[in-house]
Amino acid sequence: MAKFVIAGKANCPYFAKAELLGDELALNLPGFKIHKIPVDPDHWDTWLKDLCQKNNWKHSKSPIVWRELLDRGGKGILLGDGNAFQEYALTYYGIKCELTSGDLTKIGTENEETFHIVEQEHKKVLASIIPFNLTISNPKSPALYFIINELLNENVFSKDIFIRLYCKNHTENIEGIFMEIQDLASPHLRSIKVVQDPAEAFKDCDFAIILDDLDEEIDEKNEDEDLKKYKNPYISLAKAIDQNAKQNCKILISPFNSRNETYALVNLVSKYLKRINPKKYLIGNSMCDEMIAKAIVAHRLRINPAYVSNVIVMGQSLFDSFYVDLTYARVTDFDGAVWAKTGTHWLNLISMVADKQWINKDFISLVIDRENSVSEMLRRKSILVFAQSIVKLINLWNLPHEKDTSLYSAIVYAKGNYGIKEDIFLSIPVKFEKESYFCIKNFKMSDQTESVLEEIIADTKTRISKKFIDDYYVKNGHDVKLVTPKVVY
Repeated sequence: MAKFVIAGKANCPYFAKAELLGDELALNLPGFKIHKIPVDPDHWDTWLKDLCQKNNWKHSKSPIVWRELLDRGGKGILLGDGNAFQEYALTYYGIKCELTSGDLTKIGTENEETFHIVEQEHKKVLASIIPFNLTISNPKSPALYFIINELLNENVFSKDIFIRLYCKNHTENIEGIFMEIQDLASPHLRSIKVVQDPAEAFKDCDFAIILDDLDEEIDEKNEDEDLKKYKNPYISLAKAIDQNAKQNCKILISPFNSRNETYALVNLVSKYLKRINPKKYLIGNSMCDEMIAKAIVAHRLRINPAYVSNVIVMGQSLFDSFYVDLTYARVTDFDGAVWAKTGTHWLNLISMVADKQWINKDFISLVIDRENSVSEMLRRKSILVFAQSIVKLINLWNLPHEKDTSLYSAIVYAKGNYGIKEDIFLSIPVKFEKESYFCIKNFKMSDQTESVLEEIIADTKTRISKKFIDDYYVKNGHDVKLVTPKVVY
């Protein structure tokens, strides 16, 4: 089977002659395929130059004809101009074009008119598209490979998604991710490109997913051996987003390797957002910690983690000061005395745990060690729960959830909620509704929870004040976790 591609100026009579000859060959030979590419005469020289550079060819006339191998792909084999194609058809198949020059000129003129009509129709279609600009910073993050298919195929965003992958250095790895996303052939994806200029990456952005890590350690001698200094990309990112993105652009911060610093990075970014309201459009991902806690409880009760709700992670992260609040936690589809359809009958989680001391003694340590134990079994870093937490958070934040009454954990602006008076971002309970989130008014916390939260807030202010030095980020190698007081249920 042979496939030939004929490209030329839309008004070129030689292009018309070549395409008519190709049509005749395709009509009479079942194994012969033809593909025609008419090009705007004003753009022909540039288009031809780019094609020749890409395939390492030398050609200067219209049309250009080359052969492609259907089953192998590749750059193709250059045949030549229209005369070379006619000679090929006559030699191999004994077919030639009998039309006169006058007829070919008329056909060329008609081709140009048709080309412009099609172009105008195409422009009208493009004008009717309302693009949703999704910018993903640091596409080298291992999480991207797992989340991109979910985001494109679950109709989380609009039908016309324009993706921009922002990275400072264009590497082969980025090119591979670019092709992987193209190969998904998602009906919702309109365009994708790799961008190195932050102004272009965040221009008119509707949703920004920031996956950047604090990877580049600065080799400087410090008096404290435990003190490590890192390059901090978040200040420049925050400025670029604030200057170029839409005023209602939603920003999700979720680094993988620097996950324990998410709360601090969210607080940092909020200081540089002037045009965009961080109290409404900035969120940090703490849902991964919540999902880990749910998995531990579900394993204890021998139910699916999806049947556990309202487990709240308050504070910073599982690696720093935090508190897992089970006061409002509930379960469904539990193997108990009362049975009902899943999701219709909820039971208090604490009441279902027979050994209350397990909650006080083992639960927190199991939550902290969960990720390390899974990584040891897999012999690599555990990534799936983290990636799924990003998808879950975007789903909740970007879709209407009018019937969802569950509480979730997210790092949001905390002042004025749950008795918090400090101007900080913390992981606190929120509800998602109508593509937005809100904190629960008149939320009743136990005395134990209030006292722990006060300690967490004080600890958070101290940590944040010591972490940022100009454009650098200071990280202590031996951060001590806040000891959670014993809770009596």
